[in-house]
Amino acid sequence: MKDPIRLNTFLGNPRVVEILKRAIEQDRLPHAMIFAGPAGVGKCSLALLVAQYLNCLSPLDGGPCDQCSACKRIAAVIQSRYLECENSKQGGLCGTCPACRVRSICHPDVHLVEPDKNTIRIEQVRELIGEIAFQPVEAKYRVVLFDPAEQMSPAAHNSLLKTLEEPPSRTVIILVTTNPYMLLETIRSRSRMLPFGEIPQHQIEQYLVEQYGRTAEDARLAAALSGGSMAVALDFNTEAYQDIRQQALEFINLLFRGGKFTDASALAAQVSKDKKVFQLWIDSVMAILQDIYYADLAPERVGQRDLLKIAKELSRKISHSTLLRAIQKIRELKSKLSYNVNRQISLEALFVELTRQP
Repeated sequence: MKDPIRLNTFLGNPRVVEILKRAIEQDRLPHAMIFAGPAGVGKCSLALLVAQYLNCLSPLDGGPCDQCSACKRIAAVIQSRYLECENSKQGGLCGTCPACRVRSICHPDVHLVEPDKNTIRIEQVRELIGEIAFQPVEAKYRVVLFDPAEQMSPAAHNSLLKTLEEPPSRTVIILVTTNPYMLLETIRSRSRMLPFGEIPQHQIEQYLVEQYGRTAEDARLAAALSGGSMAVALDFNTEAYQDIRQQALEFINLLFRGGKFTDASALAAQVSKDKKVFQLWIDSVMAILQDIYYADLAPERVGQRDLLKIAKELSRKISHSTLLRAIQKIRELKSKLSYNVNRQISLEALFVELTRQP
């Protein structure tokens, strides 16, 4: 059974966790912060755990107690984010199902603001501004989270800016985002930015085995293809992935066995139709290249054990410098996806660059 998320056992980004702990213990937590980093690494969950620590009635050394009424009610905010009403078919709340009962105990001073039809509207921000003008109902600190903050409308940005210029007492505002530079520069300048990184692969693998009962092989593959995102690893479907992996192997063979541009272009057109599938395909190409790199150097680090024979065969034909260059170029392409580049053209250009004689 999955253990509840706790500050003292939070997975990944230990430096950020330590900075936040120290700031809370020294009563020096900024009134506004930006949690910036890849999707699925627990930014919003950590923000809610910070709210727990700030308001815990019996804090322990280095974290909240997880047992007091404040901790349990803030934990309900974390849990309710992933729950849907079991009885309402219109997206409403029935008030009686288990999901609604969890929502009913959420802490009144901890607010999670999410997009309404892909946008955080100015009305949502104004409603909160009117509330935080007063002291918290029962908490020591009111905590307001915007996730994803980059989806605030321009009017919502400007409305929030006025609050940041004259921050209310006993209120902490946390903006959760994968792209902090989509926020107004004036908002960034008035907030402390904390950069998050990817979760190490071995930690994801261990977590999937221990908390979700995944097999070692399945967990290793999901972790290898997660891109450091726990959310991606949890959603990973091994069976559905097989076709994507076969296309990734086909591309690698085209790269290193003298494949034609016309074949690479046809494959690029096929895998680039859907952005989500393309991202998984890119992760698959990178994971296979890494397995080829380690196949002879450190076979125990090969994530996809069923490909070990193929990986060893390719590793004998491709130099380490060539593999590292290919991995770096694939990583650069992945980073460009957030800017809505043309996926097919970008992949074709990468193929030409990597097959060009150095």
